[in-house]
Amino acid sequence: MKKIISALTLGAMVAGAAFADVGVTLNYRQRATLLSHNNEYGTTDEASKILFTDAYSGAGTDNLGINIGGDIASFAITVVGDESTTSKLRTKTLGADLQVGKVGLFAGFWSDGKVKGAYRNKADVDAGNMEGMDFEFKKLGSAYAGSPSFFVDNIVMPVNVTASESYAIGAKYNIRNFKACKLELNGVYISNETSDEKGSKSDGSLQGHSLVGLVEANTNYGTGEFVFKYGQSAYKNDDGKYADAMAFGAYLQPKIMNNLTATIGGAGSVVDGDFTDWSADLRLYYKMGALSFTSFHSYSALVDAEESIGKLNGKKNATTKGIADSAAVTNGKHGGTPVSRDSVLTNNLMVRYKVNSKFAVYGVVADMIGLGENGGKKLTDKDGKETTDALIQLRASAWAQFYAGGNSISVGVVYENYDVAETYGDSVQNIAIPMIFRVKM
Repeated sequence: MKKIISALTLGAMVAGAAFADVGVTLNYRQRATLLSHNNEYGTTDEASKILFTDAYSGAGTDNLGINIGGDIASFAITVVGDESTTSKLRTKTLGADLQVGKVGLFAGFWSDGKVKGAYRNKADVDAGNMEGMDFEFKKLGSAYAGSPSFFVDNIVMPVNVTASESYAIGAKYNIRNFKACKLELNGVYISNETSDEKGSKSDGSLQGHSLVGLVEANTNYGTGEFVFKYGQSAYKNDDGKYADAMAFGAYLQPKIMNNLTATIGGAGSVVDGDFTDWSADLRLYYKMGALSFTSFHSYSALVDAEESIGKLNGKKNATTKGIADSAAVTNGKHGGTPVSRDSVLTNNLMVRYKVNSKFAVYGVVADMIGLGENGGKKLTDKDGKETTDALIQLRASAWAQFYAGGNSISVGVVYENYDVAETYGDSVQNIAIPMIFRVKM
């Protein structure tokens, strides 16, 4: 950490000497589970019902971000701790931006994306500075984590279905010649070392390459964007070669009424020439004085489930990250219990009331429902009998947030219930008390 801070300080001095109006900002966030109680129901052994009881969990997400900006160029770095321990540090973002006339250039390394945020429909203050399952567990695009259109408007995420980290260079250009419409063109080249089918780092034998184009239009009637991605996937076709993949998405934010922001659109994926999956999204944000409402709704489905599963996830099944935080109980990671179904429906509603500039309260209710079979295969329960039950995950939380300038502390109570009939025979419930601590300078 000392070496990192020293390097950043030196970078700030160099940038300050080269550019005017240089500023340094600090954005640090830590999430920790203070208390967790997990019950497993439906087992024959009564003693096994309590899996994890009243134990402190220090698992969280360190996020130390420093940005150096000037009139011409800017530099950003984000350092995070390992998901299960804060003793290891890794770089999450390391990028630079350069403005040359109407052209903006950027280059760097990203593991969490580079997206402007307009189509995420998330005002930071109304989100309560929360991410993941605490607020926005499902980004625009496919719900299937292996899909080329997963988080489709993230312009530095490649179509490589197992990629998690990417190196990208790109440019954006604003066209201002139209009176009724302002266009922004974005072009990106991405290179990354893929992960293997088990999620661990491979030897780099496959170097994925993707091209991304994104067009955003801003008019008097609202805004719209179209994104297209093309590149090399991790799926090997019958010829033993890595197949090409495409992802595309289109979203609109029409101006309907004051204080209402609506996002509607969808995305699709093609791997090795076959249409594999599609998704549809609807997001709403309405503000009424100190009271605000935010909702996310999404539906994703496999086209030919039995064929698509292998192309999206290699040898895995159709798995997507869920909203039930059982992983925090079992191995100290804040990840979510997977959902394995041919289609996935998600809903998320948040109501927030800002009492004053120092205090706010809000509640979040979410569900994720897996429908149909698992890759075209009949589902069976723990006794081997066929079942058509939907896999349902529910999550409800209530939060209080306290502000002190740009700093805040959020404390919540989270209840989860997720059906795991195929494995356990009934459901698993979890009650936890998480805390999110944020410092902004």
